[in-house]
Amino acid sequence: MPVSDQSGLPYYEQLVLRVKQQIVRGILRPGDRLPSVREMARQEQLNPNTVSKAYKQLETQNVIRTVHGKGTYVRETNDAVADTAQVVASKQRLLSLLTEIRYLGVPADEVIEWIKTAYEEAD
Repeated sequence: MPVSDQSGLPYYEQLVLRVKQQIVRGILRPGDRLPSVREMARQEQLNPNTVSKAYKQLETQNVIRTVHGKGTYVRETNDAVADTAQVVASKQRLLSLLTEIRYLGVPADEVIEWIKTAYEEAD
């Protein structure tokens, strides 16, 4: 299924998000092999450079690992060792978004309901 426009994100970020969603949903599991860059580009109807950029970002975030000559695999996750830098960056993005939402006058209980719904849907 091709990547679809998600909130105006660049295509490589959409692919990064989609791979993470598939991991969260159990569609992709640790040790699963991802398609090659060319194969993923064909499946997602993207430029291979876009897929390569997404794979590099996923590798930097320790989501996947590439074994030269063998392929790209979903990494084993270690819940005890969270990437602090990623958690801090995610929290900062959330705080910025919440500032914007508060500025728009959306009540806190409505925002909390949005978050609960979105968190459950990410499952």
